[in-house]
Amino acid sequence: MNSNTVRQIHAVMRHYKKPGIAYRQKQLKRLIEIFDDVFKHEKNLGEQIERVGRKHLIGYWRRTEHESQTVRKEKYRVLVYFVEQANLSLKVPIPKPPRMK
Repeated sequence: MNSNTVRQIHAVMRHYKKPGIAYRQKQLKRLIEIFDDVFKHEKNLGEQIERVGRKHLIGYWRRTEHESQTVRKEKYRVLVYFVEQANLSLKVPIPKPPRMK
């Protein structure tokens, strides 16, 4: 992911990442990893946060079905918080439990 996109994420979340709160630092790292994964699998987005849509996030949730429900819920919460703070016109889909094989 390019440095401009990372800078945008940090700018939106600047009041969220307070020094000394390890959980928030971890959540910010997860948020960057989520967008990095989406941009890696969706080349047509041009690494622009505004172009990420609901279907891209659904694809991300399907690619990460191996993660525990707790981790997925925490990632969902930080994504919802980011979308609210950035005023994006995006409805973050709730991650579904893993499919049975």
